[in-house]
Amino acid sequence: MPAASLPPPYAELVPLDRSLHRLARIKPVPENLSGSLGMNAVFCAAAEFGEACKAFPLLFVRAGETDATTGQPVITPVCLLGLEDGQNLFVEPGSGRWTGAYLPAYLRRHPYALVKSASADAAPAVAIDPRHPGFLPEGGGDDAGERLFDDEGLPTAHLQSVMRFLHDFDQAADRTRPIGAHLQALGLLKEMRAQGALPGGQRFSVDGFMVVDEARLRDLPDDAVLALHRNGLLALVHAHLVSLDNIRHLVARRSAQLAG
Repeated sequence: MPAASLPPPYAELVPLDRSLHRLARIKPVPENLSGSLGMNAVFCAAAEFGEACKAFPLLFVRAGETDATTGQPVITPVCLLGLEDGQNLFVEPGSGRWTGAYLPAYLRRHPYALVKSASADAAPAVAIDPRHPGFLPEGGGDDAGERLFDDEGLPTAHLQSVMRFLHDFDQAADRTRPIGAHLQALGLLKEMRAQGALPGGQRFSVDGFMVVDEARLRDLPDDAVLALHRNGLLALVHAHLVSLDNIRHLVARRSAQLAG
């Protein structure tokens, strides 16, 4: 799959093949997320809200597509990683080291991903970014890392674990998909704009995102609030609202960068 059609941090994706990659290994290397340096927000699954809300502002953004099932615009929850487009404050330039307290599953998947097969009936295939420094397509000694396939061409325990993670991620993404549209239908989302000053006279402005309107949330009828509670969305809304205080932590990170 060409890089032009891939989202960061993937440089390329090739489906794993039990014949072509029979000897392939993946060796542990320091995580390098330099490919995500230009990402100021990444998808956040609902299952991650409990941890992610402690580390980032969790916002909602229009994904620019329509849900094929509901016909409603797709509104996606994201972790905000920077104060302007193309800015990720949680990746150390040069080393690509992640400096945040939590690494979103969207980035944790790398260098693996699920890709759709040519046949509509076939299950998605596991693919790998071949430019990942730990990927050894021709294999190596036992000290070179984990094999992906065994001698019979079957997925090793390592690859099986990867496959479970990728399928869990996709399922979590599917469960998250309707949430934004549901909150929008209740009239709870409003446009967000945050701005302020940085050291040296610079200013920041965060917009293009949406947040839950607390006043409208308070005005919801009791039955609507109960329904939100029963389907688990009220807890997600509260995690989202608590997370907004993390904008000041982004400002502190950016201020430290500018001061250094």
